[in-house]
Amino acid sequence: MSLYESTFIIRHDMSTQQVEQLAESFSDIIKNNGGDVPKTEHWGLKTLAYRINKNRKGHYVFFNLDAPSAAVQEYERNLRLSEDVLRYLTVRVDELDPEPSPMMQVRASRDERSRRSGPPHDSGGSSATAEDKKPGAAEAATDTKTAAKDATAPDKPAEDKPAEDKPAAEKPAEETTAAEPKTDESGEKT
Repeated sequence: MSLYESTFIIRHDMSTQQVEQLAESFSDIIKNNGGDVPKTEHWGLKTLAYRINKNRKGHYVFFNLDAPSAAVQEYERNLRLSEDVLRYLTVRVDELDPEPSPMMQVRASRDERSRRSGPPHDSGGSSATAEDKKPGAAEAATDTKTAAKDATAPDKPAEDKPAEDKPAAEKPAEETTAAEPKTDESGEKT
């Protein structure tokens, strides 16, 4: 028999109990046609990426299937016929993963984080390393920053700078015209 993973989305207006009954009826279809459903996961009510048949949310259900292709075809035919199923996807896999799917693992780690206790994280924006935390390191860092500022600070006022450093708007008119080649009325350069 072949191995498959199948996920389908059920309308949001159904209760959790109705979703479980519908999932059970689909797993019965697989079992009645010679297959097996080793794992069933109910991922819960989730927001859809886009509207499907005017629905913004849906109940997600995940199956691991060990079934012949005829059983999977009958299962998919019933998924298509059901008005409660918005979308489905069945994929053939090489082996079934006995561990919880990533969707269930995310939920478990989220629950674990909320129960975890400890000191709050340092969110002060300080990126000081252990070396910077040594006594005197802060003064040394400040001294290097001051030295870098002094090296880039101009020694002369802006008026004393040569004409090349000034923007074109500040240059005298004769310097700008001297740089451009003169042309006469015929268009030839002189």
